[in-house]
Amino acid sequence: MSRFVTPAEVRLPISDGDYLIVKSRLNAGETLEMYARMRGAGEQVDPLKFGIAMIAAYLLDWSITDDAGRVVSVREQPPEVIAGALTNLEYPDFQEILTAIRTHDDAILAARQEKKPTTGEPSPAASSPLRVVATGASSG
Repeated sequence: MSRFVTPAEVRLPISDGDYLIVKSRLNAGETLEMYARMRGAGEQVDPLKFGIAMIAAYLLDWSITDDAGRVVSVREQPPEVIAGALTNLEYPDFQEILTAIRTHDDAILAARQEKKPTTGEPSPAASSPLRVVATGASSG
């Protein structure tokens, strides 16, 4: 298996017959840029930036239309333009898109974990700033 990401697209269905076209996987640079866009003051993940950063990292295109019935183009747009389109959506629609992309991201992580042999070393996901889960007793 190659360690390099080959660009590919996946179509994710959402409600009302609409769909999202997303990257099948993010490469290291795209992942690092996504994390950087999620940061707020003090280098902490800003919950208000998390969803937009994740969607902007994956989203290539969609079938979502404006009030006149024209598709709102996001193909080959910078993250700032995609963020602008996202912030103009109804909040439940934004949440639906985020849920679809998070589910896709979780499936990628699960598939990768299944393919990796167990070596006793922590997986990269264990050190991900977005997937940290506290276990055991507190040291403080």
